[in-house]
Amino acid sequence: MALQNGGGIRNNGLIPAGPITELDTFSIAPFGNFVSVVPNVPRAQFKEILENAVSRIPVADGRFAQVAGFRFEYDPDGTAQVVTDDGTVVTPGTRVRTVVLDDGTTIVENGQVVPGPALSVATNDFSARGGDQWPFRGLPFTTVGVTYQQALLTYITDDLNGRITAEDYPETGSGRITVVS
Repeated sequence: MALQNGGGIRNNGLIPAGPITELDTFSIAPFGNFVSVVPNVPRAQFKEILENAVSRIPVADGRFAQVAGFRFEYDPDGTAQVVTDDGTVVTPGTRVRTVVLDDGTTIVENGQVVPGPALSVATNDFSARGGDQWPFRGLPFTTVGVTYQQALLTYITDDLNGRITAEDYPETGSGRITVVS
């Protein structure tokens, strides 16, 4: 599964239909952040990371996560998590209600962490280092030697053959993140 901090995505609108250039990928992903993998993230800590991602809602904030490989539901009326700059959770959040991996594995149900093995998370090194107060708290990670801009460009050109469709990538994000009340 993967997480991207919303603040690292810098085009603030929908990309219009038509060709996407390499220059466009720099306007979308302009920072020198490297794709990184954080192995062995305890499930409870993963929930804390997601709680941080939704802790400032309804304010637009760079910590809000864009996700892949799972879907989650959150309730904006729940308690917002408060985290110190070093990733210490001062006030636990209660907004994240459900987290389910794409393979059907449930990580959080009714706001409670479901026991099970730790998770591997793909993100960027900024987030893995605790940027936007994401509480990775010094977990070891490995960068894969590509910036997130390079990964986006390669994905568009090689994996998608340069074609992004509304059917494959709807504006609503295919229900990956759902607000419940």
